[in-house]
Amino acid sequence: MKRETQNRILEHAARNFDAPLALLKPLAGGHYAQVCEWEQDGKRYVLKIAPLAGADELQSTRAMLEWLAYLAAHDAPILRPVFSQRHHLIETIEQDGQTYLVSASEKIAGVRAEKLPAEQWDMALIEMLGRVIGRCHVLAQTYVPAAPALTRPQWDQADSCFNPRDGLSIADDFVLERRAQVLDAIASLPKDRESYGLAHLDIHFANFIVDPERRAVTLIDFDDCGYGWYMMDIAMLIFDVQVVYAGEAYEPLRRRFLDGLLTGYRQEKALPTFWVDQLPLFLKLLEIGVYAMVVPEYDPQTCTDEWVNTFMAGREQRIRDDVPYLDPRSASATASPAP
Repeated sequence: MKRETQNRILEHAARNFDAPLALLKPLAGGHYAQVCEWEQDGKRYVLKIAPLAGADELQSTRAMLEWLAYLAAHDAPILRPVFSQRHHLIETIEQDGQTYLVSASEKIAGVRAEKLPAEQWDMALIEMLGRVIGRCHVLAQTYVPAAPALTRPQWDQADSCFNPRDGLSIADDFVLERRAQVLDAIASLPKDRESYGLAHLDIHFANFIVDPERRAVTLIDFDDCGYGWYMMDIAMLIFDVQVVYAGEAYEPLRRRFLDGLLTGYRQEKALPTFWVDQLPLFLKLLEIGVYAMVVPEYDPQTCTDEWVNTFMAGREQRIRDDVPYLDPRSASATASPAP
């Protein structure tokens, strides 16, 4: 994109959200988005501009932001969206035949959880994370989209770690067979109001912010949110902690993580033992899904991603042998080897 065009889009976007153009500072925004921050009246904000990628993206993004606005209105610990001058959560800009989506949010202090040293994960902080998730699930039980078009998809109707469409389309037979077995078991689970609803569905350790000083946890990146079993959000965290904090030195953290998470969650929302017993099913669904996403382009000789290498070590054989992702008795043993 030409610099002149980029500047025009930025100026228009800033005007929509009453952001002083002179105060905008560029941030890293990924591969395609333009992201800036600014500070005003003692608060920090983020402005995001991204080209419209598909016909359904505008409505899908609006549905996600409406859900975030509902959570924010009820004081849920999430990254709060900011309304535009026209009181819209998202604005569109037309420039040179391309449509751009513009949104803004508050910016918070802290670090992504994956960067947090293991020693800072005491039981109080783990329980706080559980409370945050439980609070969001409680609010999901009363949320009704403003219009049918603003309804987020079911978990198996969208692309995610639980349902990686591209990876599954080329997956080996043993992957599809194991997944079919899991899906058969999951299909019989209840979908009542207490157990199934609008969930984040992507709460790994890069998708929440921890402020160690305030002992605060804030969920971010709701792009994959959709309707699923609430236990899926808990499963994602238990799944990821085994890889982010792999190795013998972190075994005490992995062992106490599930107990702390459930203790905190239950301070906000009831969680019957029945659903905790289903955790191995959701962990296996995730294991197979992430494997299907990663394996097509994975080369252990050239891969420099520590998370991927840790996860993939011996993974194919464990899936073939139908080894549980996690030994429920230890909350760590079979999930990932020591690097």
